[in-house]
Order: sequence, then structure tokens, then C-alpha cells
Amino acid sequence: MDQICSRHTSKVLVAILLSGWVTGMVWAQAPIPPATSPVPTASKPAGPTMEISEPPDKVVLKVGAQQFTKADIDNLIAHLDPRTQQAIAAQGAQGRKSLGDQYATILMLSQRARLHHLDETPNFIHELEFEKQRLEARVAYEEISQQTKVTPEDVQQYYTAHPADYDEITVRQIVVRKKAAAPPASPGISPPATGPGLSPEEAKVRAEAIRKEMLAGTDITKVIADFKAPGDVIIEGAPRKVRRGSMSPEMGKVAFALKDGEISEPVEIPQALVMFQVTAHNHVDLKTATPDIEKTLRPQKIEAAMAEVKKSTPVWMDDQYFSAPPTAQERPTMGAPGARILPKP
Repeated sequence: MDQICSRHTSKVLVAILLSGWVTGMVWAQAPIPPATSPVPTASKPAGPTMEISEPPDKVVLKVGAQQFTKADIDNLIAHLDPRTQQAIAAQGAQGRKSLGDQYATILMLSQRARLHHLDETPNFIHELEFEKQRLEARVAYEEISQQTKVTPEDVQQYYTAHPADYDEITVRQIVVRKKAAAPPASPGISPPATGPGLSPEEAKVRAEAIRKEMLAGTDITKVIADFKAPGDVIIEGAPRKVRRGSMSPEMGKVAFALKDGEISEPVEIPQALVMFQVTAHNHVDLKTATPDIEKTLRPQKIEAAMAEVKKSTPVWMDDQYFSAPPTAQERPTMGAPGARILPKP
């Protein structure tokens, strides 16, 4: 019974240690895969590999007087971080062997600490209490998170209050790249354009020509073929749906102001000229918007629940102790003393 209690008491600490310890061990031992898979010979055909299922109560590890079953080790692995779990699973038996070696080392050191009463020192007791508080805080937060629900009424209220957020356009983007201007060599001299793309003048002429063809109703496939310039001109063949707020404010303002079929004037940004052609407007319905609204509201509701927890528990801090020390600039110098402003707590 004492062995079982000891195992469960140290499970979190062991998991934390193993997450860093075993990951490096397992990845370091990972074999380099061959360039090609070996072909089975005719005399020894390859057969399906079968993994032998061990009973959960089978003892698989003994360290001193302690022993651990397959279920114990499986449970330990389940509490490791996902990356470590993947590393162990990828290496199969070798990964589990690395885990067993490192776990045995931790247990040996743990047994030594108890033998020498290192677990009775004030520092150990304080650290253990802090770890206990952290674990308690985590499970309490998880409980709050699980109990926090976003109701259909919450979703409907948010959807009604933010109608513009669910405006959507079907838009095609046209980009004409231009060369970046080099830093000026001397005052009054225009620097030459450098890098990939067209010169600013060429980019402007090309963008206006593309826009003219599209306004004339030329098939987009022909426009793409006529103005094809890999890396310099990018014309989207198929328009895509874009929701309000997903573009930069500058670009979104231009695109969402267009009516169906309209093409914007070129918008100049540092390295390109950008145009938009809107083919349709749409408003996302409540059912489609619900998952996104829930993702938005859930953190807000958890934050509100945490605020209620803080309200129910008085907290006092010594402002002088918890204030940041003054910076070097704020300290008095050998010259005339100045007023020192202490930062707000």
C-alpha cells in the first residue's frame, strides 16, 4: 500500500522529469531510416507482425522493493506531454526501454532521498507544497473550464450584436509586384529600384492594363495567359470567400466597399500594387457562424468565471514589496536631484 501511495504522490513530478529526460533520450536513439525499404527475399517471405498483448496486471518493472505493472507504465506514459508520447510510440519497444531506464533512475534517486531523509528538509517540504498548490490550481481551473458553457442564447445574442462580422465576399485578388527602392546614395538623387518585380512605373502600367481588360469582360483565363509573368504578376483564377475582419484594415476597407462585379483601383503597398474583383456578397448564417462564436465567447466566459473567483477571495499585497525597483534613469545623479517617479504596482 505504501508503494502504491508513493507512486501516485510522485506521479506529477516524475511525469515532468520524464518529459524532458526521456524525450532527449528517445530522440537521440532514434535510428536513421534507410533510403529504401528492403525487399523480402523469396526464400523468406515477409509475414504480418503481431504485437503480443500483455495483461494490464503483469509486473514489468521492479526497482528495489517497488514493482510496477503494465497498467502503471501505460498510465505514466499517458501523463507525459504529447511530443514525448509520440517519440516513445515511434520507437516501439526501444522507446519503452528508454522510458523504463530513466524511470528506474528517478525511482532509485527517490529511494535514496527517502533513505537519507532528504524529503524531510525544509526546502523539500516547501517545494512539495508549492507543487501541490500548482496541481490543485490546475485541476480547479480545469473544473471551471469544463463547467463553463456557451449557451445557444449566448450565441444568438453575440450574432445579433455583431452583424457586420459575418459579412462575406467572394473576391479575386490581383497582385503586381514592384521592385523595392534602394536607400538613397545622396540627397536629391532618386535611388534605383532593386530586387524582384517590375519597376514602379512598369508595375503601374501593367496593373492598369489588367484592370482595363477585366472591366471589358475579358475571360479571366485569357487575362491570366496574356499577362503571365511568374513572380511578378499573380492573378487568382478562382475567387475565394473572405469574411470581414480577416483582411488587413486597409485592404478590407477597399474590398468590402465594392459591389458585385466591380474591380478596385490599384492599392499601393511597399512592394506591390493590389487590386480586388468582388463577384458576390453573402452573410454567414447563424448555424455556420456558431462554432466561431463559441470559440470567441468561451475564453471570455472562463475569464469572467475567474474574475468571480477572485472576487470571492480577498487578496492583499504589500505595494512597497511588490513594486518594481526604480530603473537606472530614475535614480538620483550627482547633479541636481530630480523627482523620482515610482511605478504603479
